[in-house]
Amino acid sequence: MDKVEKIELIQRSLGLRHKLKVHETMKQPDTHEELSFTLLAKWELEDELRAIEELLAEARKENTAVKKTVLLKERKKPQKK
Repeated sequence: MDKVEKIELIQRSLGLRHKLKVHETMKQPDTHEELSFTLLAKWELEDELRAIEELLAEARKENTAVKKTVLLKERKKPQKK
């Protein structure tokens, strides 16, 4: 995943977080039917957010592994005197 894709995912996640906050401030549903629609909409947002967070976590884990490999190779290089 390149940097632009990561930025787009982060921006999308921020937008989803905002939408979830808006859901929290909305008037509580009056009927079970309204509540079911509200819950389903909220779950969709939460599920998408969780998917984005998992993708970004995987990308960070891969990036950390690459950085670790580079650091270990640098430590094993003979020291110049």
